[in-house]
Amino acid sequence: MMITFQNSPSLFAGDVLVAKKRKGLGRILNHYIVYVGFNTFVGNLFDGVKILSDQELMELLQGYEPVSVRRFMDSYHQRNEAVNRAYSKLGERYSLLNFNCEHFANWVQFGKCESGQVKTGFALLGSIILLKLISSDE
Repeated sequence: MMITFQNSPSLFAGDVLVAKKRKGLGRILNHYIVYVGFNTFVGNLFDGVKILSDQELMELLQGYEPVSVRRFMDSYHQRNEAVNRAYSKLGERYSLLNFNCEHFANWVQFGKCESGQVKTGFALLGSIILLKLISSDE
């Protein structure tokens, strides 16, 4: 099964599909699924990093709406290395704060295991705590 999107060319190995929850508060967060070529997607879901079957992908896309594709921008050789990085994490356990879908996608594309959403979340939480402390002193 090949996933295609309106006004979007085909996916290439190393590209990342970015999706948002179709309903609810979860729409503020992005979800990331890595395309490794040959109609195969790898995702870091709550049960860990795995190759998604066609059925799992379709179920995932019932709850999530694809919003963009983050293209892999390096050379053909580096694209192969990115795909190898994706496969190297198969079976790795999911962790919301330390290894979520964004950590995984960034690891595959950039070789860096980091999540901007987690950093932003901690910054917001820290700001809220600081404001609470400041306002309680008055």
